[in-house]
Amino acid sequence: MNGAGVPPNPTRPSSTGVQISEEELFRQQEELRKREQELQRRQQEFERRQAQTGTGAAGGQAPRPHNWPPLPSFVPVEPCFYQDIDVEIPVQFQETVRMVYYVYLVYVLALVLNLVGALFYKLFAEGSFGLLFLAIVQLLFFTPCAFLFWFRPVYKAFRDDSSFNFMIFFMVLFFHTIFCLVQMLGVSDYACGWSNTLKTFSEHVFVGLIMMLSTLAFTAAFVGMAFSLMKVHRFYRGAGFSIDKARKEFSDGVMSDRNVQQAASQAARAAAAHAVNESISGRY
Repeated sequence: MNGAGVPPNPTRPSSTGVQISEEELFRQQEELRKREQELQRRQQEFERRQAQTGTGAAGGQAPRPHNWPPLPSFVPVEPCFYQDIDVEIPVQFQETVRMVYYVYLVYVLALVLNLVGALFYKLFAEGSFGLLFLAIVQLLFFTPCAFLFWFRPVYKAFRDDSSFNFMIFFMVLFFHTIFCLVQMLGVSDYACGWSNTLKTFSEHVFVGLIMMLSTLAFTAAFVGMAFSLMKVHRFYRGAGFSIDKARKEFSDGVMSDRNVQQAASQAARAAAAHAVNESISGRY
């Protein structure tokens, strides 16, 4: 019946509902298209920078000037490493590597503030000399070691797709995170920490505030280290890495090294010569 009094079919979608659904779908497609274009642009930029800085005229790997640490020109020491996340790290991993680098910088800042807090604690609150001495040792020791033994391995792991470097990163940063927790808590004289800071507040508020800066920095560094371990581990498991692959990379890398091969050959010849001499001397 086609009369005007026939009620509309309740199962038929209204034109307004269809219009809203299509607009929402179009908006989502536009967002996906923009994200894809941005990812392609970043990938092209990454490849362009690699082509400009990584290859010479003959197509070989050109030497890259060291740029880390970024030292002033008047310092008589030259940088030791080449490091450029935008050039050497694939686009999909740059955010993670940059986050780990910022965690390292926060930890170095915590060590510097810990030295300042320990100095104020010794001068104005009659604190122990052990806290100041350990603050100096930790700043001089952990600043380069943290870079060499857990940031640099994760940098090379993402750069070279290396399971062995991933294993070094996990092992070293795990124990360093535990030690950072000890520093954050301020147990004994290992660092300013919460324990020593709260004790100082009761008598020396200003010194306590200085020490609180170090404590907050250690807290941020500890949280960042723990989060970095979990985030990198998700990449590690999702990419199919394993301990067996790390062991194979280590054995292949060691045995393919020319110096190791020469040392092994010389050791074998020396052992054979020693066995022959023993045999001859035994006969006579």
